[in-house]
Amino acid sequence: MKRIFSVISVLLLALTITVGCEEQLCDDSCPFANDGVCDDGGKDSLNDVCQLGTDCNDCGERTQ
Repeated sequence: MKRIFSVISVLLLALTITVGCEEQLCDDSCPFANDGVCDDGGKDSLNDVCQLGTDCNDCGERTQ
C-alpha cells in the first residue's frame, strides 16, 4: 500500500512540474497593441496579425 502512495505522489509531482513549465507570453511589441482589440491569433482573438503573446494589454497573458 505504501508503494502505491509513493507512485501516486511521484506522478502528481511530475504533473505539477510539467504544468508549471509552460512559457508565459506577455508583451506589447505588436504594432497594433493597446488598441482595444486582441490581435495575436490566440483564444478569443479577433485577428491574427501579431505573434501569440505580443498584444498582452488587449489579449491578456498567453501560454505556449
